[in-house]
Order: sequence, then C-alpha cells, then structure tokens
Amino acid sequence: MKLMSSFPLLLAAAAVLFSAIPGSGALYDAEMKRLGLDLVEISSPKKKTSSMSSHLPNFRHESVVNIIHVLSENRGRRLRPDDAVGVSAKSAKTTNKSKSAKVSSSSSSCQAKLDTCQATAAAPKWLFVQMADMCTLYRNVDGEYHIESNKFHKNTEWFTDRPFQLEATQPTSEWFKNFTELFDDEKGMPNAALTIVHDDISRDVVVSVFAEGYTKDTEGEGGGGEGQTYGYKLEQSTSQESAMSLEALMDGEDSVTLDHCSMFVDVYNAAVGKLVWQ
Repeated sequence: MKLMSSFPLLLAAAAVLFSAIPGSGALYDAEMKRLGLDLVEISSPKKKTSSMSSHLPNFRHESVVNIIHVLSENRGRRLRPDDAVGVSAKSAKTTNKSKSAKVSSSSSSCQAKLDTCQATAAAPKWLFVQMADMCTLYRNVDGEYHIESNKFHKNTEWFTDRPFQLEATQPTSEWFKNFTELFDDEKGMPNAALTIVHDDISRDVVVSVFAEGYTKDTEGEGGGGEGQTYGYKLEQSTSQESAMSLEALMDGEDSVTLDHCSMFVDVYNAAVGKLVWQ
C-alpha cells in the first residue's frame, strides 16, 4: 500500500484543522510554501459545531505543523510487506534450511541402508558339511552336551544357497581354528543338523546349536585332521529339543560312541560376516 495515495486527503484534513484554529491561516500558508507543497484552499466552515469551537482552538499550531512535516517526509514511501515480516521471513528461511538438512540426512541414511541390503542380497550364503567316524556324544558333570571325534574328515566342504552354485573346500583344522570368528556377526552361533549312523543303521537326525567349536590336544601323528580331536559344545532350543532331544538320542546314557556322524551347518553370509578363509 502507498502512503502517497492518501497524502492529499491527509493534507486536506490538516487544512481543515488550520481553518478551525483562529489565526492559523497565515502559518499554514507559510509552512506549505516552505515545504514546496501545493496549497490547499482553506475555506471557513459555514457552521461551527459546539464541539469544534470548544476543542480545536486549544489545538497547538506547532502540533499541526509537525503533522505536515511528518506527512511530507514520508510522502511517496511504500509500506513494503518485507519490512513488516522481515523477521518472519528470516525465520522461515532458517526453518526451511533445517528441514532441508534433515531430509538430506534422512535420504543419506536410507540410501546407506538400501546399499547394505543390496550388498547382502547379492552376496553368496554359505552352508557347510563335515563328516567324522567314531563320534562320541557325551554329557559332562555340568550337564553340557558335547560331540567329539579324532577321525574328522580332513576337509570341510562349503556350498552356497540358491541362486548361487558355488563350492569350496577348507581344511577342517582351519575351520575349527576360525570357527568363533567366522560366526561373530551378532546373529548367534550356527544351527546344525547331525545325522547318526550306528551298526550300519541310520539312527536319527538331531538339530542343535553349535555353541562352541574347539580343538583338543593332538595325539599320535597325521595331518589334516587325523589324530586330532575336534569337538562342539551343543545347545538346543525348546523347539529343537521337542523334535528330537540329545538326551533321547543318548538313551539315558552319559556317553555314547557312534560309528559315523555328519554335520550340516547353518548359513554364513559373506556380506555380513568376515570371510576368514580365502
């Protein structure tokens, strides 16, 4: 809105004030000429009201002159919206920048998660197979179950889950050496299915968690696993135990020796875990 557009009306109002104040006409003319303003004709009101005659004569000449000064100094100025809302505009810009930064940070976080998911999906998932003869399954004095053998096959076979079709071979000694580090991915230790053969009869399949893999002191000669005792500490979940328990497999005994056992070990994700064997 322009103040200039209302200036003539305000000036006319000032003229009326001067006309109502006795002896102010000459002062009005002088002031208008000094300011270089067009004179507004002052006509005496035909009829004075009682309220005009009682108040306006007491209105100081200097006050009216000051009004004209203010009007002339501000003539032509535009009341800009940004003058009135400058602080709000700055605040809005700051808020927008803050929101933009948050959106950018959120987008980066989502992209990083997406990249991780894509890398995980694209990485092969490995499973493992081991075999051993003369496996001993026992329960120690603390009630912990273990399975051990000094006749593990010298190699542990790796193969991938679908859709990959990869296979690798690792020395069993290296497998047990790196067992804890291999599954140190905050997802827990691996599940494993044990198949049991005794007296040339397939006895059972029991599923357990390989809570710990270890190597005992070697005895005798031979490399690649022969003559060395490898073992696992076994733990079962409620679900695993309800299907086939280690206690039932041992048939009430504290220790049983089985002719043959094979281990099929749970998935290892190369994108999440650390590949400790190349």
